[in-house]
Formats: sequence, structure tokens, C-alpha cells
Amino acid sequence: MIHLVYERKAREIIMNGDINRDGNIISIIGDLSDFHKLLSDIHVAIEKAEYKDLRLDFSNCTLAFPNSILALCAQVLRYRESGIDFTLIPPEYKRLGNLFQNANWNHLLDPHQFDPSTFKGHTSIPATQYKTPEDQHTAVNKIVNVILGAIPEMHRSDFAAFEWAINELTDNVLMHSQSAIGGLVQVSTFQRGTKKVQFVVADAGIGIPTSLKEGHSHISTDTEALEHAIKEGVTRDRTVGQGNGLFGSYQICSKSKGYFSVDSGHARLEYTTNKDFSVRNQNIPYSGALITATIGFSEPGLLREALRFHDRKYTPVDFVETEYEKNQDGNLHFKLLDQSSTFGSRVAGKPVRIKLRNLFRMHDGEKIYINLDGIPIISSSFADEAFGKLFVEVGPVQFMQKFEFINVMETVQHLIDKAIAQRMSTGL
Repeated sequence: MIHLVYERKAREIIMNGDINRDGNIISIIGDLSDFHKLLSDIHVAIEKAEYKDLRLDFSNCTLAFPNSILALCAQVLRYRESGIDFTLIPPEYKRLGNLFQNANWNHLLDPHQFDPSTFKGHTSIPATQYKTPEDQHTAVNKIVNVILGAIPEMHRSDFAAFEWAINELTDNVLMHSQSAIGGLVQVSTFQRGTKKVQFVVADAGIGIPTSLKEGHSHISTDTEALEHAIKEGVTRDRTVGQGNGLFGSYQICSKSKGYFSVDSGHARLEYTTNKDFSVRNQNIPYSGALITATIGFSEPGLLREALRFHDRKYTPVDFVETEYEKNQDGNLHFKLLDQSSTFGSRVAGKPVRIKLRNLFRMHDGEKIYINLDGIPIISSSFADEAFGKLFVEVGPVQFMQKFEFINVMETVQHLIDKAIAQRMSTGL
């Protein structure tokens, strides 16, 4: 499982973070909480010491956050484009080592040694590189589809706000960054005590200050540029965009009591529920843009008013409409074969149930058709988790009125009927 963060209490002792460079070997020891020193050492090794190959030694690293590693991955990809080679020594601490592999960090940092991640969890998306609008569209659709099955009881306006934010911020990379490596995006959810989704978007382009100064000559410092970047309607070029991506995303995060930060150039902008809002100078610059956004979904409908431009509420077209309601009959079509790679476990059934429950809440049409075409068998545990529990959650009357199974093989139908019958007698 890809964890959003590693709690310090997970280990009895966590060493203070330290980064050392010995020639072309850069060692990360303990807690990697600030990526700026690491990127500075890489810069010195390449630009001043003129090394053409570097070794990143994470063997003694015990804690790392997605924003720090994605910032590193973006810069490594940029240097690799110019002919610099990198070798990774992954963390020996098993939990962190698994994260490096599952989150696709191993592959991005050292593709010669590590294959792409095959992680197929139901609450997280490994770090994904995108270079074209088609890549970005595919990545965003994959992300929102996973979130639809990860956060229970999600309000449709909240889901649409999340989709809008991640679509805008990833698209900004292609429109404004001039990043040769495109962008990176990673998403994690955590529900222990609260419903939140965090996503990180990173590139290695010209950076927000440089981009904004092209169209706003009065901006003189990087901190001033980031302050302007989250204002409504501020953009490098209005023929390219409306300048609402960062503004709207900041509004969504702040209204949901989440978190929002931007690192670019010599500046860092940050919003937290504890520290409120700050913009400060960074001695060590970040070449590109790194955005970390956490959105809370604990209060249904809270984000309904977040997307307001020119004091008018904006309602974006969402994934539910384009993916499930694209037919003309007013019904929603849910093809199960497209929703899961396996139908043999309770773990696989849970996101299917959450997704169907969310679609039930979001969909105003007549019916939701669950299409089981191409599925010859499912396990009893999958049938119970996905459909038996759903039957109890929405109630017999609503289930019979709103859901209909189509293209079901007789054996599969028997397993679903049995799961529902057992849940009728035992409940949840």
C-alpha cells in the first residue's frame, strides 16, 4: 500500500535528516524533510564538479515525503535528458523501500535498474509522468476513477471540484512550464480519522516566477510572483489560459481545511490550517514548479462554493458525466470489467461497492446498469463485498429501483443472489 506519509512514531528512533556528498555519491540519512539541500548537492556535483554519473544512496533514509521525492524525480529526469546518468540505492528500511517501489520512485530515479511499478492499490496512484495532452488526460481519468472508489459518501460537487483542480494543475505544466520532461503527478488518500486526498504535481520547467514575469513586468521578486499566481485571473498569457488554475485550487484546499504549497524559483507559498498563509524566500531555488495540494471531504457539499470566478459559481463537467452518463437514455452504465483487474477477493470488491454507492448518490437518472459482460466467474467474497453490502447500505427498495444487472452469466448471477440473500438475513 502506498502511504501518504510515514508517521514518526512508526519507529522508536528516527535519525535527524542529513545529506552528505562524497564525490559523485550523495547519501541521504534519516529524515528527508527538505529536498532543497539534496537538489543543491546534485547541482554542485554536476555543474561545478562536472560529474556525468551520480549515485543517490537512500540506504539509510528512514522517512521521505511524496513532494520531496517528486521534486527529486523531476530534476533527475531533466538531468538525464542532458546525458547525466543516475544510480539509485533504495532504502533498506523495508516499509520505505516498499514505498519507493510501489510509488514508482525507483523506476523514475533509475529506470535501468528498476522496472515501472505494477502497484494496483485502490487508494493511491503511483507517480506518473505525462508529456502530451493525451498522457495528461489518461492520467487524470485514472486518478479520478480511483478516487471515486476510495472515498465513501462523496458529494458530486466535491468530486467535481477535486477533478477540476487536478486537471487544471497538471494542464498548467503543459501550457506554461516549457518542461522538457513534461510533468509528474502522484495521488494518495488517507481516511484514518478524516477523508482527505493529497496530490503532488511537479515539473522541471522555467518556473512560475519566470513564466509570470513574461506578462507582468511589474513583478520583481519570486515571492511576489507566487503571491500573484494564486490571485483570480492572473496568467502569463490570456490567449493560453484564464489564470484560474492556481487560484481555484488554492480556494478548494483552504475551504476544505486542507493544505496547499507551491515551490518555484526562490520562493515558497504555503497554506496550512495551523499556520494560515505565508510566502517566503528560499535561498536554494527550485528549477520548475512543485505543487502539493490536500483536499478534505469530511463535510459533504463544502466545496460547492469554492469554484467561484468573477463572483459567479462555476460548475465543471465531471468524470461521472463524461464516462458513465455519456449515453442518451438517461441511465448510467457501469461495466464491471473496466473497474477491476480481479474479481476474486473482498479487497477487490470494496472499491467497486464504494464507487457504486457514490454513483448512486451522484446520479439523477433512472437506473444504474451493472454490466458483467466478459466476466465468467467471481468469488463469493467479492460478490458479498461489492453487491451484498451495497444492497444493505442503500436498502432493498432503492436497490431494486436503481440497480439492474445485465449480461450476467448464470453462475455469477447465482453467487450475487446468494450474497444478497445472506446479507438480507445478517445485515452489515
